[in-house]
Formats: sequence, structure tokens, C-alpha cells
Amino acid sequence: MKIDTNVFSAKFPERCQLDLCRSRCCRFGVWVDIEEQKTIIANQELFVAYLRPEAKDQKTWFGKTEEDEDCPSGLAIETQDISGACSFFHPDHGCALQKGAVEAGLHEWIIKPRFCIMFPLVVSEGELTVDDDMKTLWCMKEKNRTRPILDAVKKEVEFLFDEKQRRRLYAEEMRIPAVKAARRR
Repeated sequence: MKIDTNVFSAKFPERCQLDLCRSRCCRFGVWVDIEEQKTIIANQELFVAYLRPEAKDQKTWFGKTEEDEDCPSGLAIETQDISGACSFFHPDHGCALQKGAVEAGLHEWIIKPRFCIMFPLVVSEGELTVDDDMKTLWCMKEKNRTRPILDAVKKEVEFLFDEKQRRRLYAEEMRIPAVKAARRR
């Protein structure tokens, strides 16, 4: 995987603040790897109780499938937009997948799609980069972007990338002169 140098210079808020953004990034469906879909379906007993009433029917959760080289399996399937939000979104607690995992005593992201965990990072055409398509979101507005992205999403990087990938990512980060200078302070 290539790494866009923008990953090392772009900023993000200190943390997500759902009270300010109202989970706007969850207002749309997302593309998930076909294997992630299987994990979601296999674990539905963990989260169905946290779905909105109109999203309880499993047949409504997913839409079309497309080939996608950025997905590990090579296939992506979209989560449906149901009544103006991702099929797994609930306005009272955000992601029903995450809520269900936490309530079951599991890691919060064990059944959540990689795309959702990674945001604002994204893999596009084999390159790790920053998703600038969602500039209208609270967290993507320039005035709110105060912390280097890799610092702000360190927990997510630790979860998603294996040790070899993390070492490579952080080694490449240190090759950028401006990052090196900032780290010395």
C-alpha cells in the first residue's frame, strides 16, 4: 500500500465530538468488504436491539455489490441508507454495531466496518490518504482540525494495522522534514 504524504501533514480534531457533528458521517451508507458483511450478519444478535425500528429487517441492511481493489476480498457491498442514515446508525447512540459490541463486553470495533473506523483516513486506489470528500463535516472544517491525524487516530491505527504496517507508517512519517522538526520539540 502506498502512503499519501498528506496523511502526515493533515490535521483532525483532538477527538470525535458527536454532540457537535451529530454523527453526520453516518448519515450515508458506506462500502464494506464482503467479509465484513459476513461478520456483521453473523453477529446480528449483538446489535439488532440498538437499530432504529425501520432498520430492523436484515434484508434492508445491504445494497449492491461491486468489485473494489481496496477491499481485502476484492468485493465491496454498500450499507443502505434507510430514512436518511446508514442502516446501522441510531440517533441516540451512533453506530449500533459498536454499541452492541460494547454492551456484549467485546472490543468496540470488532464488528464495525474498517472504513468507519479509519475515517478520516481512507484507502483509495491502493493508497492510504485523507478523505477530503466530506469537508462539510464538523471534524473536517479547517478551524476544528488542530491535531496531526496520525496522533488523533492512533488508537484506530493500532487496531487496524498490523505491527509491520504500523512500523512502516511511522517510519515514513519520520522521513517528512516538517514532522521530524515538530516531534523534536
